[in-house]
Amino acid sequence: MPHFKLLAAASLLALSSISANAEQFAAVGLHSEGDSDTSQYKSFGAWLGKPVLYRVVFTARDTWRDVADPYFIGATKDWLNGDPKHVEVMSVPLQLPSDKTPKFSAIISGQQDKTFRDLASNIKSTGHPERVIIRLGWEHNGKWFPWSAIDDPSGYKAAFRRVVIVMRKVAPQIRFDWNTDFQSYSASDWRSAYPGDDVVDIISMDVYDEYHHGWDDIKNADAGLKALRSFARQHQKPEAYPEWSCSTADKGHGDCPSFVENFYAWLAQGAPNVLYQAYWNTFLGGPDAAIEGPGSGRVPLAAAKYRTLFSR
Repeated sequence: MPHFKLLAAASLLALSSISANAEQFAAVGLHSEGDSDTSQYKSFGAWLGKPVLYRVVFTARDTWRDVADPYFIGATKDWLNGDPKHVEVMSVPLQLPSDKTPKFSAIISGQQDKTFRDLASNIKSTGHPERVIIRLGWEHNGKWFPWSAIDDPSGYKAAFRRVVIVMRKVAPQIRFDWNTDFQSYSASDWRSAYPGDDVVDIISMDVYDEYHHGWDDIKNADAGLKALRSFARQHQKPEAYPEWSCSTADKGHGDCPSFVENFYAWLAQGAPNVLYQAYWNTFLGGPDAAIEGPGSGRVPLAAAKYRTLFSR
């Protein structure tokens, strides 16, 4: 994909005005390797010159016990106690790869109620459940996770609703994020899996610079940025971007500073309704485009562009 050197006029206007409204701009978030540690978030903030406020983490998924009692809960407590502005975004599954029961049935029937009550209790024990966001059944419109909603949006919605209701009885302050994935094609209507305004606090999308043909596709695809923003506004929910990055994978477009520039402009245009953005600063999961820390350096131009723009 060619590196676009110019922003659209609207993007330029947003970029020129954001410095005067920095307090309204999306907070800095990050996913980095080692969810049981928090030091890498401090080092990233030092590199950027602006603190990381949102930490995106993932429960293990071998057993439901992994979900009920996250291995990193001690780090969660440390993170939340470290700064009153710190927020934990916890990615939690709605089905395990090892599950033998029909998809979602164990959750819908209540068989996993204890799992999610225990999870809520563990979050409550941190002392700050109001600063924990559960990203429940994330990227539901893809085929790569066992909780994919493509073949059963009704089951997905029912499972999502059950988990929220169960957890809120223990810790009503916890917030819940309904997360979709950018796709330049649509295997199904991603909106059909929306579980309802009463159980969703945030609407979010993961975006990687892969597969598509350009920024216009990212914005205008059926499961693209404009559709996500329109849907969030329709439901009067804040939007967020828990995963985004360049990609040096086979289907990625490598060191592409224009992607970073365009994404920054998109966030600026959405202020103040964009809660946070979290760069995927790790070599786990495929994009392989970390911009700070061990092993970084594959996308130096994009990293420099990120540091220039997001340090404002």
